[in-house]
Amino acid sequence: MERSKIGLPILILLVVIALYFAYTYGIVEEKEEEEEKVQIEEVEPVPDIIVAKKGAQAQVIENSTQRVLYEGDDTSAIRAAVRAIDQGTILVNEGTYTITSPIVVGSNIRLVGDNSILKGHRIFRIYDAENVRVTGFKFAGPDEEYIRHTGSYGLLQIANTKNCLIEDNTFTAFSNYGVYLSTRSTSDYNQEITVRDNQFLDFGYCGVMIGKQASSIFVEDNIFKNINTLKLNTNSYGTAVAKGNNAYKYSEYIYIRNNTVENNPMWEGIDSHGSNHLYIENNRIIDCRIPISVSHITEDNIYAESLHDVSITGNYIDGNLDAAKQDSGIYVIGGRNGASTPYINITLKDNTITEVNNWLFGDDGAIVLQNVDEVLVYNNTISKVGGTGINLENANNVLVQKNDIKDLVTISEPRSAISVSHVTKDYAIEIEDNAVDLSAECVIHFDASPDISEKELCIDLSDFSLSDVGESSENIFI
Repeated sequence: MERSKIGLPILILLVVIALYFAYTYGIVEEKEEEEEKVQIEEVEPVPDIIVAKKGAQAQVIENSTQRVLYEGDDTSAIRAAVRAIDQGTILVNEGTYTITSPIVVGSNIRLVGDNSILKGHRIFRIYDAENVRVTGFKFAGPDEEYIRHTGSYGLLQIANTKNCLIEDNTFTAFSNYGVYLSTRSTSDYNQEITVRDNQFLDFGYCGVMIGKQASSIFVEDNIFKNINTLKLNTNSYGTAVAKGNNAYKYSEYIYIRNNTVENNPMWEGIDSHGSNHLYIENNRIIDCRIPISVSHITEDNIYAESLHDVSITGNYIDGNLDAAKQDSGIYVIGGRNGASTPYINITLKDNTITEVNNWLFGDDGAIVLQNVDEVLVYNNTISKVGGTGINLENANNVLVQKNDIKDLVTISEPRSAISVSHVTKDYAIEIEDNAVDLSAECVIHFDASPDISEKELCIDLSDFSLSDVGESSENIFI
C-alpha cells in the first residue's frame, strides 16, 4: 500500500516532465521551421543601376550616388545601364521603352522590370554568359498585331549561356520567338536555362524555341495562349525543340512541365523534332490542332542514331472536334528512314485525352506511335476521339495496360479501340487489363504482312473490360 502511494506521485511527475519536454520541443521545432522559412525567403536586392523615363528620353542613374550616368534614347539608355556594371541588379522603372536594336547582356546581371514595357523586334541578347536573370518585364512586338514571321530571332535570345532564369514576364504581339535558345555554331551550348511563370499571349509563331545542343532546360508553369490565331503562318507552337542535324549534338534533359497551352488553330501545342531525355508532364493543352508531337526530324534528312527516353505523363488534352482541322492527341514518331532508327524507351502514362482527331483517316488516334521500340502505354483515359484510341504502327516491345477507352466517334474509317498495323518483322506487343466502353466495329484492328503470324500479339478477351461489345472474333480483328 505504501509503495502505491509513492509510485503514483512519481508517475504523475514523469508524465508532467514528458509533457513539458514535448511542449518545449514543439516550440523549438516550430521556431526552427520559422527560421528556415525566413532563410529561404529571397530578399530583393537593392538595384545598382536604375533606368527611368524622363519624357521622351530615359535616364540611367547610379543608385548609390544618384549620379546620372546617361540620358538619351531608350535603347542607348538600357544599353548604357548594362555596360555600367560587371555584375549586379538593374531596375527598369515604369514606362514604355522602344528598343530599336538588340541589347547584349553579359554574366552576373539581374534585370528587373517594374511595370516596364519593352517594345521591339529584338530586345535582349544573352550571349556567352552565366548567371543571368530577367524578371518582371512586358516584352512586346512594335506593332499592335504580329505580322508574318521572317528570319529567326526572338524578343529574348540566348546563346552559349549557362544558368539563366527567365521568370514572371509577359511576351506578346511578336511574330517570331518569345524566348529563343539559339545555336550559332557547333561550339555553342545552352545549359541550365529555366523559363517559368511567364505569359506568352497573342503571338504569331513560337513562345519558347529550344535549339540544338541544349541541356537541362526547364519550361515550367507558363501560359501560352492565342497562338497564330490570325493564321499568317503555316506552323506555330506553344513551345518546341528545333530540328537537329549530324553536325550538332541532340538536345537532352528537356523538361516541359505544368504549362497551359491554349488556342492554336494552325499547328502544335508542344513539339519536339529531336531530343533525348524529354519530359512532357502535367501540362494542360486546350484547343490546339496538334496537342503534343514528338518526332525525329533532321535538317539534313540523315538519321545516324536513334533517339531515346521520352516521358509524356499526366497531361490533360482537350481538343475541338468542331474545328476545321483537328489532329491526333499525342504523336511519337521515330526516324523517317523506317525501322533502323526507332524512338526507344517511351512512356505514355496517366494522360487524359478528349475530343481530338476529326480530319486524318490513316494515322489517326488519341495516341499514335510510329516506328518506336520499348514502349509503355499505361493508365491513359481516352474519350470522344475520332477513329482510333491507341494506334501502333511499326511498334515493337510494347505494353498497353490499364487504359480506359470509350465513346469513340466515327469519322471515315471504322472505329477501333486499339490498332496494330504496318507489322513487317518479328514483334512483341502485350495488350492487357484495358477498359473499353464502346459499340465499335472492333476492339483491336490488326494488320500485318502475310508472312507475320499473330502469335506474338498477346490478347485475351479476359484482358478487357467490355461494354456494348460482343465476344465474337469479329470484334477482335478486322
